[in-house]
Amino acid sequence: MPPSDLLDLTTLQNLVDLDDGGFGLVAEMTVIFRDDTPRRLRDILLALESRDAEALSRSAHALKGGAGAIGAKVLRGLAADLETLGRSGSAEAPEGTAEALEAVFRAALAALEDYVRREGK
Repeated sequence: MPPSDLLDLTTLQNLVDLDDGGFGLVAEMTVIFRDDTPRRLRDILLALESRDAEALSRSAHALKGGAGAIGAKVLRGLAADLETLGRSGSAEAPEGTAEALEAVFRAALAALEDYVRREGK
């Protein structure tokens, strides 16, 4: 999947603009995204396993915020869907949700790291 399909380039450009044209902020946020997201994914998976709709909604909301802040739009969309599911009182996600979350996270992280490497030179 091309980076423009995974990432919201407008969000990334806004972060660069906030950093006076630098890429330090995006690079720092990418590290936080890399380090923080696996825990958020585990929280979601635990909520799904235990059929805890409230925990699913809460955990998915946190992931949605982090993914949105860095422009990981596909991951944000998956998290938003899970948040909505949890808010509806359900914690029964479609089969393959765990794999999809992990794959989209890995792809978004690679795209972000590539963006910083390519654009921030």
